[in-house]
Amino acid sequence: MDVTAFPPEFAQRMQTLSANGRLKLPPPIFTEMGAEVVEFDAAAKTLTVRFPVQERFQNPMGYMQGGMIAAAIDNAIGPLSFMVASPSVTKSMEVHYLRPISARIRQITVVAAFEAQNGRELTFAADVLRDDGAKLAQARSVNILLKRKRGKEGDTELRGEGAELHGDKGKLEPSL
Repeated sequence: MDVTAFPPEFAQRMQTLSANGRLKLPPPIFTEMGAEVVEFDAAAKTLTVRFPVQERFQNPMGYMQGGMIAAAIDNAIGPLSFMVASPSVTKSMEVHYLRPISARIRQITVVAAFEAQNGRELTFAADVLRDDGAKLAQARSVNILLKRKRGKEGDTELRGEGAELHGDKGKLEPSL
């Protein structure tokens, strides 16, 4: 995906973070879901991302699958987390579904906001909106900042609580 279509400050940060080839930014699922960055407000620490409502992401009743709504939220909070802090991973995310997202809704907009940092924990909130501004879902997420540790031969290792990512041949991979 061409990040130059993103807001300039956002595009620059994404290019910087992915320059060494260790991070895939934006992640493949961001592209797969048809995400479009609408606005990044550095001062307010918010990111607005638009997603088309796709038939392939519907449940048997014709509504957008709850897991895909959560994925849209994660695909707004995740990039925002990289804009406001060093790399982190999601520790927990709680989603409240307020209204179903039917096939008549052509797109949803997720507005993610950074709320606070407590040690290595970052707290985010997000609202999922219809074009008319009606709130469809809301979420809170806690991310954990990864620790950077030097390994042998200059490899760096990123360590998180409950998840470890380590550098191996230029990739970040989960460590089990």
